[in-house]
Amino acid sequence: QTRLEKFDYVDGRHRYCILRLSQTLFGEWCLEQAKGPIGAPGGQESRAYFLQQQEAQQGFDAQRDALLKRGFVPLPVQLGLL
Repeated sequence: QTRLEKFDYVDGRHRYCILRLSQTLFGEWCLEQAKGPIGAPGGQESRAYFLQQQEAQQGFDAQRDALLKRGFVPLPVQLGLL
């Protein structure tokens, strides 16, 4: 799981994006993306499914790299205990 945020002080827009890679009950790999404004209502979620973990990881890396090019910065996320 990776959380990225972008702060645009000129326009006053602050946005977030969360990328999560997980395996479904049926053995497929799911790349989930949630994005929207920080501190305001609204946002979007999308999911992409892959048969192989390697394909899913490539999709994750490609999406993360595209967000980094747009000015997003990764933030450390603490995962909950199992």
